[in-house]
Amino acid sequence: MGKGGDEKDVEHEDEGQGGKNVPQGPDTRYEYLSDRVVSTLKVRAEQFEKLLSPERPESKAPIQKFLDTPESMRLLFYLDGKDLAVTDKTSLKYKKKAMYVLKIVAAKLDNNSIKKLTIYGEVGENPLETLAAVSQDVFMPMLTSPANQQGWPDVVAKEVTENLHKFVSNVLVTIGSMKGQTLLPLPPQSTVPNPTPEPSLKDQDKIHILESAVVTWTKQIKNVLKADPDIFLKDPHSYPGPLTELNFWAERAANLNSVHDQLMGEKIQKVVKVLELAVSTYYPAFKRLQNEAELAREEANDNVKFLQPLRKYLDKLNMMDDFQALVDLFKPIFHTLMLIWKHSRFYNNAARFVTLVQQMCNDLIMQACKFVPGSDLIMMEASEAVEKLRLTLRILGAFKNYYFEYRAKSHTETPDNPWKFQNNSLFWRLDAFMERCHDMMDMMATWVQFNKLERVEIGGTKGKVLTNAVKAIHSDFQQAVEKFQGVSYDVMDTDAKEFDEDFYAFRIVIRELERRLAAIIIQAFDDCTTISITFKLLDSFEGLLDREVIAADLEKKHADLLGSYANDLKDVSDIFHSYADRPIVAKNSAPHSGAVAWVRGLVERIEEPWKKLTSMDKVLNMDQMEDVRKMYDTLMAQMSEYQEEQVNKWCARVATISEVKLEQSLLTKEDDRLCVNFDPLLVRLLRETKYFLLLKVDVPELAAKIFERSDTYRTWISSLDLICTIYNKIKKNILPVEEPLVKDKLRAVEVLLDRGMQELNWRSNIINDYIREGMEMVQEVDSILSTIKGNVAATTSILKTMEKNVMFDRKEGKTYTFEELKESFSALIQQRHSEIRDAGKEITKLLSSSNRVLKVSKGVPQWRAYVDYFSNIVIEGFSKAITCTIRHLLSQIDPAIMSKQEIPPAPLLEIQLELIAPDIVWKPDLGEVPEGMGVRDLVKLWLMSFMEIGGLMKRLDVGEGNYTKELEEDYDVYDAMNQVMEVTLVNEQQCEQFKEQFSKFDYLWKKDLHTALQEFCDANGTTLPDGTKEDPVLAKFEEEISVYKSVSAEVSALPSSITINFVKINAKPLRTALTTWASKWVHLFTHHLQEKVVSSIGELYEFMNTSNDTLDLKVLGEVDEDAQEEEEAPHKEEGGEGEGEQEDDPDKAAKENEEKRKALYDIMSCMRDVRKRSDRTDLMFEPLKDTVALLHSFGIQMNDNVLQQLENAEFKWKGLKKKMLNRREQLTSLQQAEAIEIRRKSDAFNERVEDFRKFFQRSAPFAVPNFVSGPDAPTEIKLELVRPAYQVLDQFHHGSVKNYPSVTAIIAESKQLQEAQELFELFQSDYIMLQRCSEELLHLKALWDMVGAVMYTFVDWYKTPWEKIDTDFLMEETKKLSKDVKTLNKAVRNYEVYRQLEEACKAMLTSLPLVQELHHPAMRERHWQLLMQTTGKAFVMDDKFSLGDLLALELHNYVDACSEIVDRAQKELNIEKQLKKIEENWQALDLVFQPYQDTDIMSLIVDDIITEALETDNLQLQNMSGQKYVQTNSMFLDAVAKWQKNLGTVDSVLSCWQDVQKKWQALESIFIGSADIRVQLPEDSRRFDVVNADYQELMRSAPDITNVVEACNLDGRQERLENMLSQLELCEKALQDYLETKRIAFPRFYFVAPADLLDILSKGSNPQLILRHLPKNFDNVHNLTFHTDENGEPTKAATAMHSGEGEVVQFAEDCVCDGPVEMWLQNVVDSMQLALKEEYRVAIVAYDDMPRTQWIFKYSAQNTIVVTRTFFTQEVNEAFEELEEGNEDAMKAELDRQFAQLGDLIDTINQPLDKLDRKKLITLCTIDVHARDVVQRLIDERVDDSMCFPWQSQLRYFMNEKTRSCQVNICDAEIQYNYEYVGNCGCLCITPLTDRCYITLTQAQRLVLGGAPAGPAGTGKTE
Repeated sequence: MGKGGDEKDVEHEDEGQGGKNVPQGPDTRYEYLSDRVVSTLKVRAEQFEKLLSPERPESKAPIQKFLDTPESMRLLFYLDGKDLAVTDKTSLKYKKKAMYVLKIVAAKLDNNSIKKLTIYGEVGENPLETLAAVSQDVFMPMLTSPANQQGWPDVVAKEVTENLHKFVSNVLVTIGSMKGQTLLPLPPQSTVPNPTPEPSLKDQDKIHILESAVVTWTKQIKNVLKADPDIFLKDPHSYPGPLTELNFWAERAANLNSVHDQLMGEKIQKVVKVLELAVSTYYPAFKRLQNEAELAREEANDNVKFLQPLRKYLDKLNMMDDFQALVDLFKPIFHTLMLIWKHSRFYNNAARFVTLVQQMCNDLIMQACKFVPGSDLIMMEASEAVEKLRLTLRILGAFKNYYFEYRAKSHTETPDNPWKFQNNSLFWRLDAFMERCHDMMDMMATWVQFNKLERVEIGGTKGKVLTNAVKAIHSDFQQAVEKFQGVSYDVMDTDAKEFDEDFYAFRIVIRELERRLAAIIIQAFDDCTTISITFKLLDSFEGLLDREVIAADLEKKHADLLGSYANDLKDVSDIFHSYADRPIVAKNSAPHSGAVAWVRGLVERIEEPWKKLTSMDKVLNMDQMEDVRKMYDTLMAQMSEYQEEQVNKWCARVATISEVKLEQSLLTKEDDRLCVNFDPLLVRLLRETKYFLLLKVDVPELAAKIFERSDTYRTWISSLDLICTIYNKIKKNILPVEEPLVKDKLRAVEVLLDRGMQELNWRSNIINDYIREGMEMVQEVDSILSTIKGNVAATTSILKTMEKNVMFDRKEGKTYTFEELKESFSALIQQRHSEIRDAGKEITKLLSSSNRVLKVSKGVPQWRAYVDYFSNIVIEGFSKAITCTIRHLLSQIDPAIMSKQEIPPAPLLEIQLELIAPDIVWKPDLGEVPEGMGVRDLVKLWLMSFMEIGGLMKRLDVGEGNYTKELEEDYDVYDAMNQVMEVTLVNEQQCEQFKEQFSKFDYLWKKDLHTALQEFCDANGTTLPDGTKEDPVLAKFEEEISVYKSVSAEVSALPSSITINFVKINAKPLRTALTTWASKWVHLFTHHLQEKVVSSIGELYEFMNTSNDTLDLKVLGEVDEDAQEEEEAPHKEEGGEGEGEQEDDPDKAAKENEEKRKALYDIMSCMRDVRKRSDRTDLMFEPLKDTVALLHSFGIQMNDNVLQQLENAEFKWKGLKKKMLNRREQLTSLQQAEAIEIRRKSDAFNERVEDFRKFFQRSAPFAVPNFVSGPDAPTEIKLELVRPAYQVLDQFHHGSVKNYPSVTAIIAESKQLQEAQELFELFQSDYIMLQRCSEELLHLKALWDMVGAVMYTFVDWYKTPWEKIDTDFLMEETKKLSKDVKTLNKAVRNYEVYRQLEEACKAMLTSLPLVQELHHPAMRERHWQLLMQTTGKAFVMDDKFSLGDLLALELHNYVDACSEIVDRAQKELNIEKQLKKIEENWQALDLVFQPYQDTDIMSLIVDDIITEALETDNLQLQNMSGQKYVQTNSMFLDAVAKWQKNLGTVDSVLSCWQDVQKKWQALESIFIGSADIRVQLPEDSRRFDVVNADYQELMRSAPDITNVVEACNLDGRQERLENMLSQLELCEKALQDYLETKRIAFPRFYFVAPADLLDILSKGSNPQLILRHLPKNFDNVHNLTFHTDENGEPTKAATAMHSGEGEVVQFAEDCVCDGPVEMWLQNVVDSMQLALKEEYRVAIVAYDDMPRTQWIFKYSAQNTIVVTRTFFTQEVNEAFEELEEGNEDAMKAELDRQFAQLGDLIDTINQPLDKLDRKKLITLCTIDVHARDVVQRLIDERVDDSMCFPWQSQLRYFMNEKTRSCQVNICDAEIQYNYEYVGNCGCLCITPLTDRCYITLTQAQRLVLGGAPAGPAGTGKTE
């Protein structure tokens, strides 16, 4: 329900006010919306606020638009997940309820109108269902209730009820439409009367409502029934597919079923019953409609049922991406249609069938257009377009063929209702599309032919002109093509009628081009000089010559062609007769076979054209043909005779070539190089024989025999040459440090090679063995050397990588701050150190690998020398890595290098020059600082980090330590580092020079302003008579101020930044600071002058006022006359009463007298002061006025009051002086009397001072006895003396000592006396003795303070327990105390107390290092005893032992002895730790035992940790045994010897035990399980039985003790194992000798494991038991088929072999599997090869006798592939021959053949096949794809010669015409096919890597070498 602003519907009476601009307060519109959204959707206010945040402008925009834009009428708020969202769209679906806000009128909303002009409410997930429910269940009962209609007119009530019913019905109908259903709206049950025959009047109204509902139902049902299935085809530009038809019937059935269910429902049936009883006129019509709907429903359901099987095929027809695979769908589609036609009741009419087929044609055309898009078709390669169009037509034709096939079947399947449709009605659109395809294919074929003109080059005199003419024709053709390609429509669209006009215009252009081309061909023909050129010309226009216009013009030139051939015959005859005695042969050809090849070339020159001429019928009928034929026959006879003559000459010479050449030695030496000794005459003989055989010429038997062994000779020569090459390479490349490591093996190789030079020749029978042995030996040595050299190379590569990955780098152009540079370097150096650490481990592994390969002990001198060589490489690599890094660093910091760079690098580091008083400092510091934060520190850190790489790798020679020392001693590294430091220091100097220009201003901040001012005043001021200083003259001040003003200007002119080499200096902070300081100095002087004026005037006025008051005072004895006269008058009147009162108050009189006496002193003081400053004050007035003027000139104004005082000061001062003089005259007599009294007091005081001084020197604490006395009084300073000393000092300072006053009191008394002397102008005493007492009192206080601090600290330390002593801390603190003692005033150094204090500190400094050494944990009881013996004092080392106890030993007197004791303890502790660690390690190491093959016998497993521990601990014990403290300590010596013995035994026993176990496990199953072996080797069997029993007993008891040391050191165990090992070695040798005889007899046994071989030998008489071992001896022979006897048991005659995949190949003859197993297995090998060879011969003959798709099923997979490859080779060679003859499209024709074969093969694969056939065909398909790619590559690379590498590098299969066997050629390798059965193993893929592997492996085989493919998965290695 909608709500208004007041949360209810409102009447808007004042709508007109909504548009007025009423003044608004704060914008509350958003708050209004927020309140309603929060309350309606139950969300938080924060969620609404997020909508208005700047981060969500897409949310705020619709809200703003709704509020400010009148046209925006609605707003929807909804929950999107957990977030609130808003939109002004209405097409969203809401998962939860939403809230709408609507405007009632279009207006802009403000704070007031938003409440009046908007309504809001909720909308749910399904608003229509909600509306229907509310309308039907709420409004309907409420509005139609009679109670609610009371008072309504009947008409109104009726209209409301009807309209409400219509509304509810419309809502329900709309809901159904949205769901794709027909929902019949039901009237409310309250409107349905009870079914009665005679309804009442009231019921009549209800019946009327029901009839309205029936009318609505009728309209809905009729709309469903009148739906037309053909409506989709009636749109002229709409081509629906068959799925449209199926979907229509599915939807129709669903709709009608829904209608049926509703009509059969109880409520509708009740309505119908009521209408029936009420005899409604609507009832009959509605009943008929029900029947129609039922019939339609039945039809629709039946159609859906029968069409359903068709859907899966039609889905594929519509969506399948593989166009060619559509053919497989046609037959099942029409078959299903036939079944539908036959069995369906409704869908077997012509209308439906035609519609469905038309729609299938539409989908088929759609798929064809996708396969051959019109836009792509006219732009693609023309030949490809032709193929695609041809395939399209074939597939479309197949569709029609299947239709016609099934139409014929319909006459038999449904004779009553056959398919009799007009073809045009079914295929009208498909036929039009196929016609378009034919037109396009004709056009594309023309493009293919004319595109050949692009490559046509015509020779001869007119060649260039004619070629240009051909190019012009091709250009015109291209223009025609481009014009056609530029059409705007889809050429494959049959609706595009413009195609017919464009296609006709194109054909007109082509016909004109054909006429022009015919004329050019005729001209070129006339210009040809030879017959071969003529035929090449004709071949170059192949295809075009068959076009009608060109063929007609060319027919006239046949006579000329024949004449040209006659001339060519004559030329060949002349060449033959001229050069017959000196034939022209290739440089490397043999002379006789070359002559035969030359004459055969002449034969081919005339033979091929002759064949072409004789194939032309019109030429054969010419008259001159007979003469030409005679010439041809004569010349051919002569050349044939010449060939025979050459062959006979050579055969005569063969006999003269002696086989003695074969008696020469195999090897010889030439120029100190080993080489093969095969005579050149034999080589020539073999070459002639080879080429004669290639030319298919019979050779003499002797030559044939020698040539039969040519492969053997070639193999021998290749192998021997390889041996020589390897040996020569070894001798050339071996290093002096490597030669001792392989000396024995190299000597054995040389002995073997000597046999080849002295004993063996080419007839020897053991050449193969010799070669194999020699190859193994030289390859072993070469492999060893290659490995160790490879390891050196790998190490060098690793070191090169270190050198490349410099340890210092920077971002280009960036200038770093100090911290940035430090962090950047730290991160990089950590990464580089990690890489170098890993590289070091890898290098160590490489060296270990070399050791394993060499199999030498690591202790032999040869290996140590090699390790030194290896280590030098590592050191050199490290050195280069460091120097390379330093060079890179220098390129960034060295100005000399930087200046040579094209773009000098930016400064590396930015530092600041700042003023931090009292110095100008660098931030960071340039040099070295304790914190390591200086630039030089950083550079040193870099260099130190570079050097640290030497410590990242353990040494290779000893396994411990590193290469740091070697790198430190390396001159290059040292020199490079020096360069860096030199550059750094030079840069520092230059930076300091820059800094110096600022340093000259250091006085600005170094001088204290006030001190400097004072010094200035002192230096330039004048001393007044009273001793005070007068300020300098004003000019001096002005001069100073000007100086600092100029300094400020000079500082401002200095640069704020500068780049010095790699450092950028920022001096701006310093310059600012200097300017500020200069201003301070200016202010200092100006302020001083200002203050001087103010203070001078102020002080003067204050002085004058005070002086005036003082001079007016009355003194004792002085009478004031005026006052006396005033007092006399009252006295007279009172009659003398005053005198009586005065006498009555004597205290008051005394007090007045004292005050007057004091007044005398005050007046005298004042007159003194005036007198002292008189001269100075008289002269101050003018300077003060000048000062004011000067300050004014500098812009400083004085206070007006001060200026006024300055004007009046001089006058007032003169008045004061005058007053003083008058007063002095008045007091002259009183002054003289007081002076006499002062002199008397001064004399008495001098005597007291002399007495006090003597007492002070005796009683002050200068030494301990001065203030401490008694028999037990200490003579040295101690902590308890400090308090008494303080008491004495306190008494002298402010108390009293033995009736003497304190120093302070007596000095105060002296000062009073001095002041009185000064006032009355008497001599002043200085009292020097009192001053000395005061100074010495202060010195003593400081001294005793220091004594207290030191002694308290020491006493506190003495209490420290032994375990908690921190000597480093104590040493540091003691040094600080000593330093503090020395800071005391120098006057105290003569005091006895100071001397004793200094000695106490020195003793502590001497003792603490010894305490630190003695505190070492290595100290044992024996060491403490030794210390007591040394010092001669005893102590107890317990928990109470403290530092004080130890210092009591006076260790500072035994420094050397203590150090020696501690050193001994440390060394002995280290030895104890090592021995303890070894013991703990071996206690934790146990042997592991596991059951052997589920028996009770255990097998030993030795962990690698044990092996590593053996090596490490043996080396450690060896080093320990030579140490001094082991040799001198019997306990250590015995322990080391014991462990050396135990570990030596462990090493020997474990090695022997593992060897015994390994040999026993290998021999146990043989000697125990094989009876045959026991028979063959009886003595060794008995020997093994003894060992077996002993070994089993040992292994059963061995797990009782698993600790390695205990188990290996048991008594007798080592001897027992060594005895077993020697016996097992004898058994093993005997067994190997036996097996070797069998392997020699059947070499395939070399690939069989000894255990399997023994099983084969023991069961060899029973072939059935040997079958499981066949896969180990054959590539893929897994089983054999045998004949069976009369009992069905297999005999020993095999008839066929089986592959692992189940393929069976019959033997050509029965294979007898009887006798020794090695013999009958060889029979199997022979039978296998013979079977495959015979099958190959049969298959190659049958290849052309039947279609290839049938032939491939006839033979085994192996021969099918071999024969296919043979014919592929033959076809490509023929294509090359045709290319040489001028047929440029020969290779393309071969490519077309490959495509056709692949297409046929794919079609065959898609048919039902068994597993083996499918695998075979897939393999063949893979190989054919590779063949196609090979041909395509030959075309792409324009290869036109069969000898070019792209073709020669392929595996080319041939059939040897002589042997009728297969051979494989690749490059220069010719390999006989071995007929090893490989079965049907499949082919994964053939990649470029596969082709490279073919070449490499075949070349290796040709050279009698081996090879193994390597590469990632999926790259073709398997092939």
